[in-house]
Amino acid sequence: MRIFYGVALSSALLVGTALPARAQTAPTPTSGPCLTPAQKKVNDAYYALTRPTSHDDEMPFFDPEYFAGTWDFISRAVDSPLGPGGESAGTLTIASAGGCKYQGEMKGEDPDGKAFTRKIAFEFDGTKKEITWTETDSRGYAFTTRGPVGGELGGLFHYHFDTVTPAKTGGKTIGLKGVFEMSSPAYFKIDYQTSTDGGPSANFGRATFEKKLTK
Repeated sequence: MRIFYGVALSSALLVGTALPARAQTAPTPTSGPCLTPAQKKVNDAYYALTRPTSHDDEMPFFDPEYFAGTWDFISRAVDSPLGPGGESAGTLTIASAGGCKYQGEMKGEDPDGKAFTRKIAFEFDGTKKEITWTETDSRGYAFTTRGPVGGELGGLFHYHFDTVTPAKTGGKTIGLKGVFEMSSPAYFKIDYQTSTDGGPSANFGRATFEKKLTK
């Protein structure tokens, strides 16, 4: 299966690809209902800069509205209890569910050409600066991950996640951990590791997402 966005991965995680040219020239991200007016003011000032950042600039706040919209994804993963290995592709659509909560759906085809869907729900805790992310797959399993979100003055954000509730399928318990790298308003990638029945973690695959930009 393909990995969803970061939303999730199934059996095929995205393969590493070069940063799309469109993503490099993407517009300023929009602000959602999660940020306070003061936080939005800091972000507006940051994204309005026409010069390189300096140590005197304020670090922008992560805004979960980043994920809102429709994304094309490609994924590649190894064989696992979650599905056959190989390359998958499809779309991921996410929208605000009010405040700092979001929900969405991934639609795609696994490496064998079989259609699948995945429901996604996540919430950002601005106080703890962490995300709790849940995915429910049409093939009969679900999982929840959680972890901190951090950034750097250059505008790069990371979400490092680990298992809260593992996926259970085919008599196996699958743990998931990894990192989202949000390098552009229109591009992010997810690297995954999985463990089976409490065993050691191993590389599972990668998923990349490119946002469909409105004109």
